[in-house]
Amino acid sequence: MADTYLSLRVHLVWATKNRKPWLDPAWRSRLYACAAAVIARRAGKLLCAGGARDHIHLYLEPPSTLALSELVTSIKTTTSKWIHDTFSHRRDFRWQHGYGAFSVTPFDDERIRDYIRNQEKHHREQRFTHEYVSLLDRHGITYDPAHVVD
Repeated sequence: MADTYLSLRVHLVWATKNRKPWLDPAWRSRLYACAAAVIARRAGKLLCAGGARDHIHLYLEPPSTLALSELVTSIKTTTSKWIHDTFSHRRDFRWQHGYGAFSVTPFDDERIRDYIRNQEKHHREQRFTHEYVSLLDRHGITYDPAHVVD
């Protein structure tokens, strides 16, 4: 095949270290824009972003030339630095060590976008840890409950 064709969409999720409520609603859209810029620089495309005070959801088309783990590391490193540089009261900010990555079919596109956009409402009823474990279970991922979140 002469060209590379990719139909891959991924729902990424990770929390702040110890799920501290550091992601202020007033500037979360700027955080998502920072993540979008990282993804675009790496030849990917952010489709939708959302989250709550203690975690982030990114729905994206990753680049075909980069391992997903490298992309996530780049996003986490850059957004963490942006938070440190922009908000002096957030100098201790950290993301959790790991992340969740879930494949999405085009048929589920609108459902995932709605889910991500409505995180604030969703988390009035459900804590992040329960949400995350539900995603792992729904996707058939084996995990150690002691190491799901840090």
